[in-house]
Amino acid sequence: MNLTPVCHVTLQVQNLTAAHVMKCDDDTFVRVDVVLRHIKMNSLGKPLYMGNLNLLHRPLRTGKWAVTEEEWPEDIYPPYANGPGYVISGSIAKFVVSQHANQSLRLFKMEDVSMGLWVEKFNYTMPVRYSHSWKFCQYGCLENYYTAHYQSPRQMLCLWDKLVRGRPSCCNYR
Repeated sequence: MNLTPVCHVTLQVQNLTAAHVMKCDDDTFVRVDVVLRHIKMNSLGKPLYMGNLNLLHRPLRTGKWAVTEEEWPEDIYPPYANGPGYVISGSIAKFVVSQHANQSLRLFKMEDVSMGLWVEKFNYTMPVRYSHSWKFCQYGCLENYYTAHYQSPRQMLCLWDKLVRGRPSCCNYR
């Protein structure tokens, strides 16, 4: 099983051979070992969309993540994984690339919601296994994490040090 971690996916990829692709922010620490185990346990031979999933999430109309009625007229978003870190199957990634080439993708200003849209569209052609876990941490770090978000370089070094010593746990300083 192979996993291709990417921080910024470009839609110019033509020859994707990875079984799965992981998108992560540059301030996200990833425990690749447990993510790979989680993939193996949850893919079950189906295309996989895995992360900290939001279901029936409504667009915010005020604040930092505000979305206007013109930008998103629907009442809810499709199921989508929070942006700091999520995994899609290679088949979903290839679908997104082909849809982009055909100019058939609906684009939205939030990449995580966009991916949810595209996975939902793929799901109409082939059933997707949606896999949710809080261990793909949206805010900071939780014990037994798969990903830890908003990590400074110093925290990442600490997380790595603890991981290689066999005691993966959070580092709560900046």
